[in-house]
Amino acid sequence: MPLHRVDLRITKEVKLRGDFKLTGIAEVFNLFDHANYGAYNAQINSTTFGQPRQNALNSYLPRVWQFAFRVGF
Repeated sequence: MPLHRVDLRITKEVKLRGDFKLTGIAEVFNLFDHANYGAYNAQINSTTFGQPRQNALNSYLPRVWQFAFRVGF
């Protein structure tokens, strides 16, 4: 199965007094929120037989946002 995933990272650095600087970081994982399925349910007596299953691995997670700030000196 192909894996469709686009990640994005944006950083902005601002110089403060002296040698201090503040860096803002924004990250988005699986930017387009594409559903990536791992496998199909092959258990015959299951009510969800033949339907795709969501894989719990990191590469199959839905869109996730993350924000951070870093102070350097």
